[in-house]
Amino acid sequence: MTKSMQVSLGVFVLLVLLFFMNQKSQNDLTVEGTVIFSGSQEDVSRFLIIEGPDTLELVLKDSIWTITQADTLVIKKNQIEKLFDRVLQVKKEVIVSRNPEKWSTFGVSDSLGRQFSFFNKNSKSLGSYVFGNEGQDFQHNYIRDMKGSDVFRTNDNVYFLLNSKPTYWGKNPPKPTPEPEKIDTTSAS
Repeated sequence: MTKSMQVSLGVFVLLVLLFFMNQKSQNDLTVEGTVIFSGSQEDVSRFLIIEGPDTLELVLKDSIWTITQADTLVIKKNQIEKLFDRVLQVKKEVIVSRNPEKWSTFGVSDSLGRQFSFFNKNSKSLGSYVFGNEGQDFQHNYIRDMKGSDVFRTNDNVYFLLNSKPTYWGKNPPKPTPEPEKIDTTSAS
């Protein structure tokens, strides 16, 4: 084997090694995360959203979602679907703090964050979290289990979906349209 062939082979082996080392380091940076609710959608029959002094409760009764604070409003189906498809499926990815003194930094203290709880038909808690939206990262939020002190970054920004205003979740029912008056053409004089 000539010297130039040995150098070429050595460079090739070095490039292959660097490639595999780079792949491993990239894979180490990939974050899988765990969803906040892995149960069935049918298990959830009540949501509670608390933001400061405002509280909103969504309850499933006879297969119809209602807002307890505004029972005259008709629920917007797409908003409920977003709760199930996005909020309950959000993943806790990276732990950012274990220190309760840092909760306000991430907006997950009880007074700064939006509290989100969901329950089954027997009012058993299936999960209770505080979502925070502090910082300049608009693609993620921060989340803390209300029973724990660890703060995680989420894989999706769902903070805006946890709105405590009834009009965000419901709309006024459509007004019935009056029937046009019928003209009696049978009685001609």
